[in-house]
Amino acid sequence: MSAPAILKLPDDCSIRTIQALHGDLGAAFARTSDLTLDCGEVARADIAFVQLVVSAVGTARRQSKSLRLAHVPDVVMTAFRRSGVSPESLVS
Repeated sequence: MSAPAILKLPDDCSIRTIQALHGDLGAAFARTSDLTLDCGEVARADIAFVQLVVSAVGTARRQSKSLRLAHVPDVVMTAFRRSGVSPESLVS
């Protein structure tokens, strides 16, 4: 198993940046099986970000990998709640 890794997310995690974030997430998972998304700098998050995280969690589970969120600001929690998704199980 590979060493745990942290991916520091940008301040904008919205539809405008989701394609680049998807690529960053894929590259990070190629290097590790234990990934934490550091949300500490996120100032904008929307449904596209929530969808990406939910999809990544499903992919991680199917591949016996681990994905967590850390330093989750209110803006991220609000995006999850507005989407009807509970992020609490992902927060470390």
